This record gives sequence, structure tokens and C-alpha cells, in this order.
Amino acid sequence: MPNTLRLMAQLELLEAVEAIGTHMRPGTVVTSDGRPFSTVDTDAWCRELMVILHRPELMQLLYGALSDEIRQHLFPGKEVETIETTEEGVVVRCTNGSVERGSIVVGADGAHSKVRDYMRRIALQESPKAAVNEDPPPGINPGDEWHMHGSGISSLLLAGSKKTWFMFSQKLPKPTRERRRYTEKDVESFMEEVGHAHCTSTLTLNDLYQARTSCYLTAHHEGLIQHFHYNRIVLVGDAVNKQTYNTGQGWNTGVQDVVVLTNKLRALMENETNPDAPISKSKIKAAFGLYQKDGYPVDQQARFLYPVPANVNAQVLEFLEENNRPSGTIPWLHGSKADESEMSPGIR
Repeated sequence: MPNTLRLMAQLELLEAVEAIGTHMRPGTVVTSDGRPFSTVDTDAWCRELMVILHRPELMQLLYGALSDEIRQHLFPGKEVETIETTEEGVVVRCTNGSVERGSIVVGADGAHSKVRDYMRRIALQESPKAAVNEDPPPGINPGDEWHMHGSGISSLLLAGSKKTWFMFSQKLPKPTRERRRYTEKDVESFMEEVGHAHCTSTLTLNDLYQARTSCYLTAHHEGLIQHFHYNRIVLVGDAVNKQTYNTGQGWNTGVQDVVVLTNKLRALMENETNPDAPISKSKIKAAFGLYQKDGYPVDQQARFLYPVPANVNAQVLEFLEENNRPSGTIPWLHGSKADESEMSPGIR
């Protein structure tokens, strides 16, 4: 292009470039059926025309123009293995065992840049919240879902369009109520122990960990309490039913708790003859009791049985219409709105 030809002229290489290339004439644009549509006249916007040439020949020309002093600092046969940064400079270790030291590293190693990978890795090591380029692990596409189950370990990977989430669990030696904060050393020890385990057919936990944007180690508490309410106080979500990620039901059952409670409170308010008067404790207790009666079996089913029946039979807000019901072989059913004729035999 003209801008690069201008640089070649500055380096006194323009004539050599023109000698191995071909100046292009004004271009012609045609439609898909071959009819002329327009022309591209480079003379109209730049004095220097475009030159087309074979890139290996250009590289040979540029290499030949270097002095012997500069050539002795070129190592085209080396391959980068690792990059480290220090306060004073950079250390590049190569696959042949040699080490190069300097002030900066410039990555010009193509679309699958190893330098880019190390730049990202170093940034995340220094700060998990560092601004880095997105770099999804190879072999993962939006919408992919992977489960792994092993002896005392399990994992779940869910790939979105912009981010991929992965969760990896290891069974504790025994149940505990301890609230523990894990350190970076704990994370390193955890990875050394289980990092080799596969999370997909081709990717291990180590592979995902190296491509992470953030990561933390925490205890997965779980449990379902027996009493959802007392007096005028009621509990929903994790305060009632804490689940691990394996079934994907944690947040969903929390939403369901709120929906069921809202339906009961809405019904209570609609039956009040004097909306301005305080609602009695006995009526509140009755509404809360109905909430637990409907919610407890759903929470149990989601934790210990199969989540699909719990989902398709889950309640929605009874005071709002459903104008656009999803189509499919399994209907969406809930409470009194469920149509017996629409029920799937698999969930009766």
C-alpha cells in the first residue's frame, strides 16, 4: 500500500521493492453475475500506486539490507518457552535451553501468539482483576456444557458467548460448619493435587486455570432447614436451601421461593376487607405456612431427586398472565394453572 511504500522510500528500498513487485492498475468492481459496477482509481487519491509482491521475497530483501552487526542479534531458529518480567527487564527462556535478557519483549508471533499468552498470564498473576484480552480455551464454543464426575471430585463447565464459567469441587474429608477463608497458597496446593483432572474430553483443570480471568477457592455449603418462618419473619433463598452448583438449582430455587411467597402474600392481601388495617399475626403465620408447604417439597425434589419435574411444575406469579408460553413436548405447569390435559406422562 502507498503508506508502506513511503516507508520503503525512507529506508532507500523503494526501487528494490518495485523491482520484485508489480504496480497495480486501477481496479474494476463487478457484480456476482459479472456486470461492471465501478472502478477503483488509486491515482485519484495517491501518487504512489499499490505494489503486489511475494512476502517471502520481501522478507529476503529486508534481511539482505541489514548490516552484519544487526544480523548477529537475530535468532530465527529459536522458539519462546517462557517469559518473565522483573523490575529491571525481561527474561525469555527458549525451548533449546538458551536464555535471552533485555528491557522489553515485542510480540510479533502471529495470531496464535505465545507472547500474547504470557502477557495475559503475567497480568493476571499480578492482579486477578487486570484488564486483559479475552482468550477462550481452545475447543470450547458458546453454549457448550461439560460435566465431570470422578472419585471425590466433580466439575461443571458452561460456555457463554463472552465468558466461560467453570466450577470444580473436591469432597471434604468430613462435614463441617467452619467458615474458612482460603489463601493463594491453598489455591496452589489445590491445583497441584487435582489440576490434572479433565473437565472436558481435551481440557484439564490446569488448562482452564491458565486461561482464567479470575478464580477463587471457597467452601460449598449445602443444606435444607426444617422451619422457614416464625412470627412475622420468613426466610427465602440460600437462607432456607443452600445447594452446590452441580444441579444448577441454587439461584433458581431461590427465585422459586420468592415467587411462592409472593403468591401467598398476594392472596392474603386480596382477601383483606380493610386494606388499611394491619394484617393479623395469625393470618401472616397461615400464609407463611402455605409458603413452606408448597416450597419445601420443591426444594427437596431439586436437591435429592430430578430437577426437571421440579422445574416444569414450579409456580409462576399467579396474578400475571402468561401470553407467550414456551412450546415443546414438556409443558410449563404450576399450581392451579396446570392443565391436566397438557401434562406429560413423564411428570404425572
